[in-house]
Amino acid sequence: MIIRFFALALFAFLVCACQDATSGLSTPSGPSPTTLMSASAASLAASAPAPSSMSGERPWKAKLVWTVTGIEWAGEPGRATSTFGGRCSVASDYVISAGFRGEATHAGKVTGTTEHCSQISWSNGAPAGATYSDGRGTCVSANGSTIILRYGNGTTGFDPAANELWFRDDWTFIGGTGLFEGATGSGEEGGHFVDFMALLAGAPVQMWMEGSITYSPSGK
Repeated sequence: MIIRFFALALFAFLVCACQDATSGLSTPSGPSPTTLMSASAASLAASAPAPSSMSGERPWKAKLVWTVTGIEWAGEPGRATSTFGGRCSVASDYVISAGFRGEATHAGKVTGTTEHCSQISWSNGAPAGATYSDGRGTCVSANGSTIILRYGNGTTGFDPAANELWFRDDWTFIGGTGLFEGATGSGEEGGHFVDFMALLAGAPVQMWMEGSITYSPSGK
């Protein structure tokens, strides 16, 4: 019932967003998610680049499919927020968990899980915008090695050209196991979707990641 309420409220918000976009109001600048996904796909089709320095830093690119697996609400949407027992660094409306699969340079076929805190700004009982933070995740590579992931500074918006919602955030690698023991790195990731109700129900969302990773495969 809560999810249905929120989905209907968000639908009203999206209609307003579309109207604002067509009225000439400013929207976040930058390439559309569709363009970025195409660039990531092309990069993955090529061979992995050689190390960029003696430190072991290498480009990291991934093409992923992200799927919601669960949502924990603080309470009634628009009225209750929580830090979820310290899980969130700021008061949040909900914590959302998901799984992903896809391909990444240096890791091959990957799977993994993510979880982050989401903060909704409300206006007259309807969502007026959203940010997300405190993201945690684990990426499992083709050979079973893992990479520990953190992400945050998440923002969302509407792309009138593609008629889609987009999301984008910053990520960092803070270690791992096996091939990626001690791995570090950072970059940007994002994705896009059309139907928020379908997303909550578990519809797959296309994602991309771009940045760099530093690790020492010769030492493993």
